Amino acid sequence: MARKTTKDSMAWFKLPTTGFLLDMAGYSDTHIAIYVKLMITYWAGGNKLPELDSIKRKVGVISAESGKALSEILDEFFPKDADGNYSHDELDRQLEEVKDFSAKQSARAKSPRSPSRTHSVTSHDDPDDF
Repeated sequence: MARKTTKDSMAWFKLPTTGFLLDMAGYSDTHIAIYVKLMITYWAGGNKLPELDSIKRKVGVISAESGKALSEILDEFFPKDADGNYSHDELDRQLEEVKDFSAKQSARAKSPRSPSRTHSVTSHDDPDDF
């Protein structure tokens, strides 16, 4: 198991379940497993996939069937860009969101606290106030 680190800025990505289920309708379990592994590999690699031989090792392609499934998933969901690199528009968009959010959070943490950022605690004696 890989070591967990708190400095992993890309420790998660959203998986819109409805879209995922629609995208995967009609695909075999092998296709789905390969797609999930490719998404994780792509995200963990900073939205880049390695060369095909390395992809095969990372997703566990061990048969002609899984090799065919890999090709089909790459073609459908990771088309090559003009430079010949695999891309995934949704994961690329999410990476930009994570970077923007992280930069804003970092700036916010470094800024001095202003009165509008502090929270006051108010006592509520009347339970109807809730």
